Amino acid sequence: MRKMVLRLKIFHLSTRTLTLLLATLLITVGTQLASHADTSQLLLSEDDLKDSGSLAVKLQDPRAVVSSPIVAQLSAETQQLLDEYDGISSPSPALQKALLDDLNRLLQASPLYDAQHLAHIEPSEQTQELLAQNPQNGEDLIRLNRLLLTDAYPYELTSPIEKQKPNSTKEIEKCRENLRQIKLALENHRAEVGAEPQWLSELSPQYLKKNVLLCPADPTVGVPGVLTEGGSDPTLPCSYLYQFRPEQKTGQGFLLEIEGDMLPIVCCEHHLLNLSVSGKIYRKGPQRSIYNNTTVKSISIQTNSSSDLPEEVRKQIEDQPFKGGNNEVNRTVFQIKPSDNPQAKLKEQFGEAFLESPEGQALLNQLTTASIDREKFAFLLGKPMPDIVLTDLSGKPAKLEDLRGKFILLNLFSLDSTTCGPKLKQLEKLLANYDATQLQAVGISVDDSAKAIEAFKEKHQLSMPIWVDKNDQMQTLLNRDASESQTELITLILNRELVVKDVFIDFDPANLSQKVNKLLEAKK
Repeated sequence: MRKMVLRLKIFHLSTRTLTLLLATLLITVGTQLASHADTSQLLLSEDDLKDSGSLAVKLQDPRAVVSSPIVAQLSAETQQLLDEYDGISSPSPALQKALLDDLNRLLQASPLYDAQHLAHIEPSEQTQELLAQNPQNGEDLIRLNRLLLTDAYPYELTSPIEKQKPNSTKEIEKCRENLRQIKLALENHRAEVGAEPQWLSELSPQYLKKNVLLCPADPTVGVPGVLTEGGSDPTLPCSYLYQFRPEQKTGQGFLLEIEGDMLPIVCCEHHLLNLSVSGKIYRKGPQRSIYNNTTVKSISIQTNSSSDLPEEVRKQIEDQPFKGGNNEVNRTVFQIKPSDNPQAKLKEQFGEAFLESPEGQALLNQLTTASIDREKFAFLLGKPMPDIVLTDLSGKPAKLEDLRGKFILLNLFSLDSTTCGPKLKQLEKLLANYDATQLQAVGISVDDSAKAIEAFKEKHQLSMPIWVDKNDQMQTLLNRDASESQTELITLILNRELVVKDVFIDFDPANLSQKVNKLLEAKK
């Protein structure tokens, strides 16, 4: 009897132990399954390809520093499919699947972060937080890699923290189709006429239906917007910005030698789509700088005579912007380095008359690279502005503290710069789209002549308040030598608490709008 009771106890204990073991096993498996489910949600799906065509174009370009380490890790099959893609049609299902498979493999393999290749990409706050943790594997690594990819290609890939927006694929595809037709019309016009059109409206009706010039996302139906100032087509309503219009051709002709076939010829500022000289379509976005050379080595200019260079330069580029020119003409080489002052170099090379002409101004605007390094101002980010006291044009004290509660665009400029005035005017037109009670622009002049500043405001038709930094407080804050000439417009974005959220050097309108929109949306 005692032996039977003992056996029953042992059986009871064994059953309980087995139950505990089974429960532990189920918890472990459940945790692993949950972890796997969480990880799978971080991988890319078809729905996360916002613009696979633009992604493919950027991966194709060997000059895209951010893309080169990614492309090197793609499979041979994917690389072949990329090589075969024409850059303008919709990518094949095979190419899209190959890209997704390879990118998802890279997300899980090893850290994608590389300081050199991602130097021109602004990481999001979430990316910076994960970078500080330096994950080497697991879910955090996948999340970090996914964030890095979407920081590099924000208009091509959906971020894991991005809210799903209403499907605009059809609208973007319609815009892409418009650009495809514009490309064909430009080619036909070029073949028959032997030159580029002065305006896109010249393509209609012989080469193009006029409704193709209207982007489906354009609420103004072709009326010039703030991002297309100076680009208004004089004949037909047009949503697209033609980069080779008359006053731009000289500058674009020079840039053609620098940027090559990725140079945009037609742009949609609503979808940030560019149609390049080679006929490829890609998104602009904040990563546009990866296609620009930070060093302009030399630009060859072919003319009949160096004495009448400006006139011949204009004539040649207006007539044959895509052709190599006549082999019999002389060759003049214009060289500029990052340390050079583009304005002074152009004046020295071509003369003041050319520099003051619309062509010269367009060329200066496009060749002026940010000689002020934006990274030098990284120490300001996330810090409150000091309570500096400036003066208004009547000599009365002016304080940033008085603007607390608004987002502020603080613009440091010099009267000697030929680009700051037009940039400030462009900024004011851009701000017309925003609530003035929420967003305020303020100019700060490094020059202290109220009379000269008033003339500057009148010349460029500026309405924003302009304050004078008589004691060089802003220059001291930015660690700049007050005696150093300033040719660029420096724009600081301050939040409602006067904390510096971003810094722009000669801002790009699309990039600035994107940043402002994010800040305003975050406060709603």
